[in-house]
Amino acid sequence: MSAEPTSEVPLSAPGRWGRGLADAGAAASSALTHAPENAAYGLMALAPLGAAFGPVAMGLALLGAAAGCAVGSVAGSGRLVGDAGAALALLTAGLVGALVALVPPGPAAPWQVLVLVGLAIAMAGVLMVLFGLLRIGGLVKFTPYPVRTGLSTGVGLLLIVGALPALLGHGFGAAWAPGYDVLPAAALVAACALGITWCAERAHTRIPAVLLGLAAATALQLVLARTGFGATLGRTVGHPELPAAWFGGALLAADWPALLARPEILSLLGGFALTSAVVASLDTLLAASIIDGRLRRSRNANRELVAQGLANMGSALVGGLPASPAVPASMGLVMRRPAQRHIVLAYAAALLAVLLLGPMVLGALPTSAVGGVLAYLGALMMSPTLWETPRDLWRLRGGATPGQAGMAGRWRDLAANWAVMVAVALGALLLGLGPAVLIGATFAVLLFVRSNMRDVVRGVWSGGQRHSLRTRASSAAEVLRREGDRIAVLELDGPLFFGTADALRARLESLPPRVETVILDLHQISEIDVTAARILSEIAEDWARMGKRLVFAEWPSEDPRRGLMASVAGPAAAALLRFEETTDLALEQAEEALLVGLAAEDASGEPLRLADTMLARGLSADELALLTAGMTVHEFARGAVMFRAGEPGDRLYISLKGEIGLRVPGTTRRLASFAPGVTIGEMAVLAGAARSAEAVAETDVLALGMSVAAFDRLMQSHPALAARILGNIALHLGDRLRHVTTDLAGWVSRSGSGPQGAGSSSIGV
Repeated sequence: MSAEPTSEVPLSAPGRWGRGLADAGAAASSALTHAPENAAYGLMALAPLGAAFGPVAMGLALLGAAAGCAVGSVAGSGRLVGDAGAALALLTAGLVGALVALVPPGPAAPWQVLVLVGLAIAMAGVLMVLFGLLRIGGLVKFTPYPVRTGLSTGVGLLLIVGALPALLGHGFGAAWAPGYDVLPAAALVAACALGITWCAERAHTRIPAVLLGLAAATALQLVLARTGFGATLGRTVGHPELPAAWFGGALLAADWPALLARPEILSLLGGFALTSAVVASLDTLLAASIIDGRLRRSRNANRELVAQGLANMGSALVGGLPASPAVPASMGLVMRRPAQRHIVLAYAAALLAVLLLGPMVLGALPTSAVGGVLAYLGALMMSPTLWETPRDLWRLRGGATPGQAGMAGRWRDLAANWAVMVAVALGALLLGLGPAVLIGATFAVLLFVRSNMRDVVRGVWSGGQRHSLRTRASSAAEVLRREGDRIAVLELDGPLFFGTADALRARLESLPPRVETVILDLHQISEIDVTAARILSEIAEDWARMGKRLVFAEWPSEDPRRGLMASVAGPAAAALLRFEETTDLALEQAEEALLVGLAAEDASGEPLRLADTMLARGLSADELALLTAGMTVHEFARGAVMFRAGEPGDRLYISLKGEIGLRVPGTTRRLASFAPGVTIGEMAVLAGAARSAEAVAETDVLALGMSVAAFDRLMQSHPALAARILGNIALHLGDRLRHVTTDLAGWVSRSGSGPQGAGSSSIGV
């Protein structure tokens, strides 16, 4: 992938003004879209401080997001929008609730809690900086996909549960109790916000879906308030505001040494800091990977962790919430202005302008509408795997899915992954997000890390080492031996997810520039997640743009993993994905393309002469005439069966034109494929035995045939000629035996046990 652009076309003054206005417009639109979300997360995170603290909670959340975005953009590579997300807001709410019970009550108590929360957020930022400086942040990428989806699903469930009181007409953090009162008009407003947002998202409207949902719900609230339903309407969120006396003068009276010396407080702050640092680091690396993949740029992941750690420290300094890069916000902003590295700075300024100049707009939003939007966002965070996997498990068990009957290993892997995801999600819902992260980390260590940390590339071969099953003329075979390093075959083994797919990308980038075609043998890939599918589709796009070929082999057309890659890539990119049923077919096509490009194989379509075949090597003109006299001409149309397994070996064939395949009886997998000039059927003729395989014309075939009787007459009347022919047959069989040995070695290596990755390589990887 390319680095930052090295040059730009100079812009005229009007051009600079136009670009500046476009940047400001994109930043303002994105800020207006995500300001309500940030404000709502502020209400949710600081709800334990009481409803009266709501306006300040929203103001501090917006200020912290603006400060964090500005610091992160300057310190990092830009293009990552750091917002107060659901997971971190829920973690903060848990910390605030616990601290409220430990801090002595009084007028200054809320501010003392905020100082302690700010200290914990700053500690999380310091940990992220250390992750980056020690270059260990990349390990977070190896978090298994079931753990990530379990955390995401748990956060979504918690977000829905946390938004329900607001959705039903009460404030954020309102306690559930018997006889809980539901305000019908408020619930109707929430349903309006949720429904309009859902419809707008699927219609791909130019105006952000969240803005449309909130605007429609606000209009409905105004209408209902004027038509006599005011008693059953919920409150508005209120105007965000900043504290007049920053953190209050009463803080000076607090006994900070005594507070910070309490073990329970220190353990709370430390646990929150570590959990938040891990969650924010995962969000940072994932968002950076997605943005870089779309823009075809690369960045230093460890530097980005340092930048986002500093961003959290900046947010803590102004009393804001912990933040991590949000993929939707980053994508929506950066993809509109991809050339602007620090467009996030403009977003931070716009967010600050919304806080300072437009609090009345946010203050008019109904609390129930914000709750409806948050419930919608929570539903989006829930992985469909939660309800789709039980159906897939049932189908696999009953063999209902084509091509998957009897896949006991696949069933066990799928069931284990689903169980991990459910355990992590339920842990988040029942125990809280902090314990859920610990549960997920435990599962990752016990079940996945040992197998997932090894190199996914099991072996690497050049085209000069590993050939297709097609037997070619000696001249073409020599060219492939000499130029075969233009082809590379990588055999992969194990699961493909964020970390292993990213490592595979680096491995492919390290291949020598001479390599023109890479074949990925996916036979041993047990599973692939959405992130890995996206990375592979991006790699395929990059190779196609360079005029090279990346081929995925060993996944049949009905394989769901192949369908996942196509769906993630989208229609345009999916057209660039090249799949082949087998590695052998992929190798054959790569060899054909190489030979055609080097003009090393006869492409005229003219039949060979008998003298050009392997059987007739070294024969004189008189000997060729004697050999020709005992032969007959045969033509076979494409797809015709030349002979079947079990039939008598009545004649051998010498192909002059077309391609012939030998197949295992009853299957479509071939044992070998022969180009013009080779002999087939000689084993049964020499041994007087039945055919052991099936021969099929893969194209229109022209061949010479020699019957058993004609061969016997030649041996009796011209023994010297027969001996020379038998010598050529022996050489030909020796070449074929070497092909079989190579193929058998490959299959044995696939079934070997113990540590993998011992495949040989001669192409510099």
